[in-house]
Amino acid sequence: MKILLSSHLKIRLKERKIPQNYPSKILAKPDEQFVDTVTNYKIAVKSLSYNLKIRPMVVVYDIIESEILVITIHPISNQEINNKREKGRWKIYEKN
Repeated sequence: MKILLSSHLKIRLKERKIPQNYPSKILAKPDEQFVDTVTNYKIAVKSLSYNLKIRPMVVVYDIIESEILVITIHPISNQEINNKREKGRWKIYEKN
């Protein structure tokens, strides 16, 4: 699938000083994948180096026809991931 980067994502990469290749790296081999039950966006999580630490990084994306639109990227704590799962906001994403 072709990967498209939203203008919002491009701004976030620059503001947060996140390497440009991280979205595709996360999407290629995520550690975990979820669906946001409110927005129906897909969530991919992968631990990568960020600010001199290994941290879980989140990519939020949507699949439109045969393209992946990456909406945003940000670091997240394991506690935040667990909270979203426990509250039902994020459900495990199972590809068909």
